[in-house]
Amino acid sequence: MQSPHLAPHLVAGLSARAKWKARDFDEAFSLAAEAARLARDAGDETAWWNMRYLQAECLRDQGSIEEYLAHAIALNDHRLTASSPELGAKAGTMVAIGLQGLGRLAEAATMAADAAKLAATDPELLYVQVLAQRALIAALAESRLLNDAWRECLVLETLITDDVDEDTAGKGYWVIGNVAFLADRVADGSRYHDLAAERLSPSKDVDLWARFNRASAEMRLQAKLGDAATLRCIERAELATDIVGGSERDHLEMSLVRAHWNYLAGDMQEALAILEPLCARSSILATQTSAEAHFLYGRTLLSSQRIDKSLSAFEKAAKLFDQAALPERSAAVREHLRQNVGRRGRPRGE
Repeated sequence: MQSPHLAPHLVAGLSARAKWKARDFDEAFSLAAEAARLARDAGDETAWWNMRYLQAECLRDQGSIEEYLAHAIALNDHRLTASSPELGAKAGTMVAIGLQGLGRLAEAATMAADAAKLAATDPELLYVQVLAQRALIAALAESRLLNDAWRECLVLETLITDDVDEDTAGKGYWVIGNVAFLADRVADGSRYHDLAAERLSPSKDVDLWARFNRASAEMRLQAKLGDAATLRCIERAELATDIVGGSERDHLEMSLVRAHWNYLAGDMQEALAILEPLCARSSILATQTSAEAHFLYGRTLLSSQRIDKSLSAFEKAAKLFDQAALPERSAAVREHLRQNVGRRGRPRGE
Protein backbone atom coordinates (compact mmCIF):
# COMPACT_ATOMS: atom_id res chain seq x y z
CA MET A 1 0.00 0.00 0.00
CA GLN A 2 1.41 3.41 -0.94
CA SER A 3 2.00 5.79 1.94
CA PRO A 4 -0.02 9.01 1.64
CA HIS A 5 2.90 10.88 3.22
CA LEU A 6 5.67 9.84 0.81
CA ALA A 7 6.22 10.71 -2.84
CA PRO A 8 6.07 7.70 -5.23
CA HIS A 9 9.83 7.78 -5.91
CA LEU A 10 10.59 7.60 -2.17
CA VAL A 11 8.23 4.65 -1.72
CA ALA A 12 9.89 2.90 -4.68
CA GLY A 13 13.28 3.65 -3.15
CA LEU A 14 12.30 2.07 0.17
CA SER A 15 11.09 -1.05 -1.67
CA ALA A 16 14.37 -1.26 -3.57
CA ARG A 17 16.39 -0.97 -0.37
CA ALA A 18 14.28 -3.65 1.33
CA LYS A 19 14.94 -6.05 -1.58
CA TRP A 20 18.67 -5.25 -1.41
CA LYS A 21 18.73 -6.02 2.33
CA ALA A 22 16.93 -9.30 1.56
CA ARG A 23 19.73 -10.06 -0.99
CA ASP A 24 17.29 -10.10 -3.92
CA PHE A 25 19.74 -8.11 -6.00
CA ASP A 26 18.06 -8.48 -9.41
CA GLU A 27 14.76 -7.18 -8.06
CA ALA A 28 16.49 -4.46 -6.02
CA PHE A 29 18.37 -3.30 -9.13
CA SER A 30 15.12 -3.09 -11.15
CA LEU A 31 13.23 -1.29 -8.39
CA ALA A 32 16.12 1.15 -7.89
CA ALA A 33 16.11 1.91 -11.63
CA GLU A 34 12.37 2.66 -11.46
CA ALA A 35 12.84 4.77 -8.32
CA ALA A 36 15.66 6.71 -10.04
CA ARG A 37 13.38 7.38 -13.04
CA LEU A 38 10.56 8.60 -10.78
CA ALA A 39 12.98 10.76 -8.78
CA ARG A 40 14.32 12.36 -11.95
CA ASP A 41 10.79 13.10 -13.14
CA ALA A 42 10.01 14.61 -9.71
CA GLY A 43 13.14 16.79 -9.87
CA ASP A 44 14.67 15.12 -6.76
CA GLU A 45 18.29 14.79 -7.86
CA THR A 46 19.56 13.59 -4.47
CA ALA A 47 17.07 10.70 -4.44
CA TRP A 48 18.03 9.92 -8.07
CA TRP A 49 21.72 9.79 -7.03
CA ASN A 50 21.02 7.53 -4.08
CA MET A 51 19.13 5.05 -6.25
CA ARG A 52 21.92 4.97 -8.83
CA TYR A 53 24.30 4.32 -5.94
CA LEU A 54 22.07 1.46 -4.75
CA GLN A 55 22.09 -0.01 -8.26
CA ALA A 56 25.89 -0.04 -8.15
CA GLU A 57 25.81 -1.77 -4.75
CA CYS A 58 23.59 -4.48 -6.24
CA LEU A 59 26.10 -5.06 -9.06
CA ARG A 60 28.97 -5.22 -6.55
CA ASP A 61 27.14 -7.72 -4.33
CA GLN A 62 26.36 -9.92 -7.34
CA GLY A 63 30.05 -10.00 -8.24
CA SER A 64 29.49 -8.09 -11.52
CA ILE A 65 32.62 -6.02 -10.96
CA GLU A 66 33.12 -4.63 -14.48
CA GLU A 67 29.53 -3.39 -14.63
CA TYR A 68 29.84 -2.10 -11.07
CA LEU A 69 32.94 -0.10 -11.96
CA ALA A 70 31.31 1.38 -15.09
CA HIS A 71 28.30 2.40 -12.97
CA ALA A 72 30.54 3.89 -10.26
CA ILE A 73 32.61 5.88 -12.79
CA ALA A 74 29.44 7.32 -14.38
CA LEU A 75 28.20 8.38 -10.95
CA ASN A 76 31.60 9.80 -9.99
CA ASP A 77 31.65 11.89 -13.17
CA HIS A 78 28.14 13.29 -12.66
CA ARG A 79 27.93 17.04 -12.01
CA LEU A 80 25.90 16.53 -8.81
CA THR A 81 28.73 14.42 -7.35
CA ALA A 82 31.19 17.29 -7.81
CA SER A 83 28.93 19.61 -5.78
CA SER A 84 29.15 17.61 -2.53
CA PRO A 85 32.13 16.27 -0.53
CA GLU A 86 29.88 13.46 0.73
CA LEU A 87 28.77 12.31 -2.72
CA GLY A 88 32.27 12.80 -4.12
CA ALA A 89 33.85 10.69 -1.37
CA LYS A 90 31.21 7.95 -1.64
CA ALA A 91 31.46 7.73 -5.43
CA GLY A 92 35.27 7.86 -5.34
CA THR A 93 35.34 5.02 -2.83
CA MET A 94 33.05 2.97 -5.08
CA VAL A 95 35.39 3.50 -8.03
CA ALA A 96 38.37 2.48 -5.87
CA ILE A 97 36.66 -0.75 -4.80
CA GLY A 98 35.81 -1.55 -8.43
CA LEU A 99 39.38 -0.89 -9.59
CA GLN A 100 40.74 -3.09 -6.82
CA GLY A 101 38.32 -5.85 -7.80
CA LEU A 102 39.77 -5.80 -11.33
CA GLY A 103 43.36 -5.80 -10.10
CA ARG A 104 44.05 -2.14 -10.96
CA LEU A 105 45.59 -1.60 -7.54
CA ALA A 106 47.67 1.55 -8.03
CA GLU A 107 44.66 3.39 -9.52
CA ALA A 108 42.47 2.06 -6.68
CA ALA A 109 44.83 3.38 -4.02
CA THR A 110 45.00 6.83 -5.64
CA MET A 111 41.21 7.06 -5.96
CA ALA A 112 40.62 5.89 -2.37
CA ALA A 113 43.22 8.34 -0.99
CA ASP A 114 41.47 11.22 -2.78
CA ALA A 115 38.08 10.06 -1.45
CA ALA A 116 39.42 9.86 2.13
CA LYS A 117 40.89 13.38 1.88
CA LEU A 118 37.59 14.70 0.56
CA ALA A 119 35.62 13.10 3.40
CA ALA A 120 38.10 14.42 5.98
CA THR A 121 37.13 18.00 5.03
CA ASP A 122 33.84 17.60 6.92
CA PRO A 123 33.68 16.15 10.47
CA GLU A 124 30.10 15.07 9.77
CA LEU A 125 31.41 12.61 7.16
CA LEU A 126 33.15 10.29 9.64
CA TYR A 127 31.38 7.18 8.35
CA VAL A 128 32.21 8.05 4.72
CA GLN A 129 35.84 8.71 5.70
CA VAL A 130 36.05 5.28 7.36
CA LEU A 131 34.73 3.68 4.15
CA ALA A 132 37.31 5.47 2.01
CA GLN A 133 40.13 4.73 4.46
CA ARG A 134 39.26 1.03 4.41
CA ALA A 135 39.31 1.00 0.59
CA LEU A 136 42.70 2.75 0.61
CA ILE A 137 44.19 0.26 3.07
CA ALA A 138 42.82 -2.72 1.12
CA ALA A 139 44.37 -1.49 -2.14
CA LEU A 140 47.74 -0.76 -0.49
CA ALA A 141 47.74 -4.12 1.28
CA GLU A 142 46.97 -6.07 -1.90
CA SER A 143 49.77 -4.08 -3.58
CA ARG A 144 52.02 -5.35 -0.75
CA LEU A 145 52.86 -1.73 0.17
CA LEU A 146 52.63 -2.85 3.78
CA ASN A 147 54.44 0.05 5.46
CA ASP A 148 52.09 2.51 3.72
CA ALA A 149 49.10 0.31 4.54
CA TRP A 150 50.05 0.09 8.23
CA ARG A 151 50.46 3.88 8.43
CA GLU A 152 46.93 4.27 7.04
CA CYS A 153 45.70 1.63 9.52
CA LEU A 154 46.86 3.84 12.39
CA VAL A 155 44.85 6.71 10.85
CA LEU A 156 41.82 4.43 10.59
CA GLU A 157 42.14 3.36 14.22
CA THR A 158 41.85 6.99 15.34
CA LEU A 159 38.51 7.19 13.44
CA ILE A 160 37.04 4.19 15.29
CA THR A 161 35.59 6.13 18.19
CA ASP A 162 32.44 5.72 20.28
CA ASP A 163 30.67 7.77 17.58
CA VAL A 164 30.78 4.89 15.08
CA ASP A 165 28.43 1.91 15.26
CA GLU A 166 29.65 -1.60 16.03
CA ASP A 167 29.31 -2.73 12.42
CA THR A 168 31.55 0.08 11.16
CA ALA A 169 34.04 -0.50 13.99
CA GLY A 170 34.12 -4.23 13.24
CA LYS A 171 34.86 -3.65 9.56
CA GLY A 172 37.62 -1.21 10.55
CA TYR A 173 39.33 -3.64 12.93
CA TRP A 174 38.96 -6.36 10.28
CA VAL A 175 41.01 -4.48 7.67
CA ILE A 176 43.64 -3.46 10.27
CA GLY A 177 43.97 -7.11 11.25
CA ASN A 178 44.43 -8.10 7.60
CA VAL A 179 47.37 -5.75 7.22
CA ALA A 180 48.91 -6.91 10.51
CA PHE A 181 48.83 -10.53 9.30
CA LEU A 182 50.35 -9.60 5.92
CA ALA A 183 53.12 -7.69 7.72
CA ASP A 184 53.92 -10.76 9.88
CA ARG A 185 52.52 -9.05 12.97
CA VAL A 186 50.61 -12.23 13.77
CA ALA A 187 49.74 -11.37 17.39
CA ASP A 188 48.40 -7.95 16.27
CA GLY A 189 46.47 -9.62 13.44
CA SER A 190 44.77 -12.03 15.84
CA ARG A 191 44.02 -9.23 18.31
CA TYR A 192 42.40 -6.92 15.74
CA HIS A 193 40.41 -9.77 14.19
CA ASP A 194 39.19 -10.71 17.68
CA LEU A 195 38.05 -7.09 18.13
CA ALA A 196 36.26 -7.33 14.77
CA ALA A 197 34.59 -10.64 15.68
CA GLU A 198 33.28 -9.11 18.93
CA ARG A 199 31.52 -6.35 16.97
CA LEU A 200 30.28 -8.21 13.88
CA SER A 201 27.27 -10.42 14.40
CA PRO A 202 25.92 -13.29 12.25
CA SER A 203 22.42 -12.49 13.51
CA LYS A 204 22.67 -8.94 12.10
CA ASP A 205 24.37 -9.65 8.76
CA VAL A 206 25.20 -13.25 7.92
CA ASP A 207 26.76 -12.28 4.56
CA LEU A 208 29.18 -9.90 6.29
CA TRP A 209 29.93 -12.61 8.86
CA ALA A 210 30.76 -15.03 6.02
CA ARG A 211 33.08 -12.56 4.31
CA PHE A 212 34.82 -11.66 7.57
CA ASN A 213 35.50 -15.27 8.53
CA ARG A 214 36.67 -16.11 5.02
CA ALA A 215 39.08 -13.15 5.04
CA SER A 216 40.28 -13.94 8.56
CA ALA A 217 40.94 -17.57 7.58
CA GLU A 218 42.77 -16.42 4.45
CA MET A 219 45.02 -14.08 6.43
CA ARG A 220 45.74 -16.77 9.04
CA LEU A 221 46.62 -19.26 6.29
CA GLN A 222 48.98 -16.76 4.66
CA ALA A 223 50.67 -16.55 8.07
CA LYS A 224 50.83 -20.40 7.97
CA LEU A 225 48.52 -20.72 10.97
CA GLY A 226 46.96 -24.10 10.27
CA ASP A 227 45.44 -24.32 13.74
CA ALA A 228 41.99 -24.99 15.24
CA ALA A 229 41.13 -21.26 15.29
CA THR A 230 41.77 -21.05 11.53
CA LEU A 231 39.64 -24.13 10.87
CA ARG A 232 36.80 -22.58 12.92
CA CYS A 233 36.97 -19.46 10.73
CA ILE A 234 36.79 -21.59 7.57
CA GLU A 235 33.85 -23.65 8.83
CA ARG A 236 31.93 -20.54 9.97
CA ALA A 237 32.55 -18.89 6.58
CA GLU A 238 31.46 -21.98 4.63
CA LEU A 239 28.28 -22.35 6.68
CA ALA A 240 27.39 -18.65 6.39
CA THR A 241 28.13 -18.64 2.63
CA ASP A 242 25.81 -21.64 2.18
CA ILE A 243 23.08 -19.84 4.15
CA VAL A 244 23.21 -16.61 2.12
CA GLY A 245 23.84 -18.32 -1.22
CA GLY A 246 26.54 -15.94 -2.41
CA SER A 247 27.73 -15.24 -5.95
CA GLU A 248 29.91 -17.66 -7.93
CA ARG A 249 32.82 -15.40 -7.12
CA ASP A 250 32.09 -15.76 -3.38
CA HIS A 251 32.04 -19.55 -3.67
CA LEU A 252 35.28 -19.64 -5.66
CA GLU A 253 37.02 -17.43 -3.09
CA MET A 254 35.72 -19.72 -0.33
CA SER A 255 37.01 -22.78 -2.22
CA LEU A 256 40.44 -21.19 -2.50
CA VAL A 257 40.60 -20.78 1.28
CA ARG A 258 39.63 -24.44 1.82
CA ALA A 259 42.22 -25.58 -0.77
CA HIS A 260 44.91 -23.54 1.02
CA TRP A 261 43.95 -25.25 4.31
CA ASN A 262 44.24 -28.68 2.64
CA TYR A 263 47.61 -27.73 1.17
CA LEU A 264 49.00 -26.68 4.57
CA ALA A 265 47.56 -29.86 6.10
CA GLY A 266 49.44 -31.91 3.49
CA ASP A 267 46.28 -33.21 1.77
CA MET A 268 47.44 -32.52 -1.79
CA GLN A 269 44.83 -34.77 -3.40
CA GLU A 270 41.93 -32.85 -1.84
CA ALA A 271 43.60 -29.50 -2.58
CA LEU A 272 44.02 -30.44 -6.25
CA ALA A 273 40.39 -31.62 -6.48
CA ILE A 274 39.37 -28.06 -5.50
CA LEU A 275 42.06 -26.09 -7.34
CA GLU A 276 41.75 -27.67 -10.79
CA PRO A 277 38.13 -26.60 -11.46
CA LEU A 278 38.70 -23.36 -9.52
CA CYS A 279 41.60 -22.27 -11.74
CA ALA A 280 39.56 -23.17 -14.84
CA ARG A 281 36.93 -20.63 -13.69
CA SER A 282 39.35 -18.10 -12.18
CA SER A 283 38.77 -15.43 -14.84
CA ILE A 284 35.77 -14.19 -12.82
CA LEU A 285 38.04 -13.50 -9.83
CA ALA A 286 40.07 -10.33 -9.29
CA THR A 287 43.36 -10.62 -11.19
CA GLN A 288 45.43 -10.77 -8.00
CA THR A 289 43.14 -13.47 -6.51
CA SER A 290 43.34 -15.52 -9.71
CA ALA A 291 47.14 -15.18 -9.52
CA GLU A 292 47.16 -16.45 -5.91
CA ALA A 293 44.98 -19.41 -6.97
CA HIS A 294 47.38 -20.39 -9.75
CA PHE A 295 50.40 -19.96 -7.44
CA LEU A 296 48.82 -22.30 -4.89
CA TYR A 297 47.87 -24.70 -7.70
CA GLY A 298 51.48 -24.72 -8.91
CA ARG A 299 52.84 -25.43 -5.41
CA THR A 300 50.30 -28.22 -4.91
CA LEU A 301 51.11 -29.81 -8.27
CA LEU A 302 54.82 -29.58 -7.49
CA SER A 303 54.31 -31.29 -4.14
CA SER A 304 52.41 -34.03 -6.03
CA GLN A 305 55.37 -34.48 -8.44
CA ARG A 306 53.32 -33.25 -11.42
CA ILE A 307 56.20 -31.12 -12.63
CA ASP A 308 55.21 -30.08 -16.16
CA LYS A 309 51.72 -29.02 -15.11
CA SER A 310 53.12 -27.13 -12.10
CA LEU A 311 55.47 -25.13 -14.34
CA SER A 312 52.49 -24.07 -16.46
CA ALA A 313 50.57 -22.97 -13.34
CA PHE A 314 53.57 -21.01 -12.02
CA GLU A 315 53.97 -19.28 -15.38
CA LYS A 316 50.28 -18.29 -15.38
CA ALA A 317 50.54 -17.03 -11.77
CA ALA A 318 53.59 -14.87 -12.55
CA LYS A 319 51.87 -13.44 -15.63
CA LEU A 320 48.73 -12.57 -13.64
CA PHE A 321 50.75 -10.95 -10.84
CA ASP A 322 52.52 -8.84 -13.47
CA GLN A 323 49.12 -7.91 -14.94
CA ALA A 324 47.98 -6.79 -11.47
CA ALA A 325 51.16 -4.68 -11.12
CA LEU A 326 52.44 -6.85 -8.25
CA PRO A 327 56.11 -7.38 -9.18
CA GLU A 328 57.00 -8.60 -5.67
CA ARG A 329 54.46 -11.43 -5.86
CA SER A 330 55.60 -12.27 -9.39
CA ALA A 331 59.18 -12.39 -8.09
CA ALA A 332 58.02 -14.68 -5.25
CA VAL A 333 56.66 -17.14 -7.82
CA ARG A 334 59.95 -17.15 -9.72
CA GLU A 335 61.95 -17.46 -6.48
CA HIS A 336 59.81 -20.45 -5.46
CA LEU A 337 60.60 -22.04 -8.82
CA ARG A 338 64.32 -21.29 -8.47
CA GLN A 339 64.49 -22.83 -5.01
CA ASN A 340 62.36 -25.89 -5.72
CA VAL A 341 62.82 -26.77 -9.40
CA GLY A 342 66.08 -27.35 -11.24
CA ARG A 343 66.96 -25.91 -14.62
CA ARG A 344 65.70 -28.97 -16.45
CA GLY A 345 62.33 -28.81 -14.79
CA ARG A 346 63.06 -31.44 -12.15
CA PRO A 347 62.54 -30.95 -8.39
CA ARG A 348 65.66 -29.94 -6.48
CA GLY A 349 67.44 -32.87 -4.90
CA GLU A 350 66.70 -35.41 -7.67
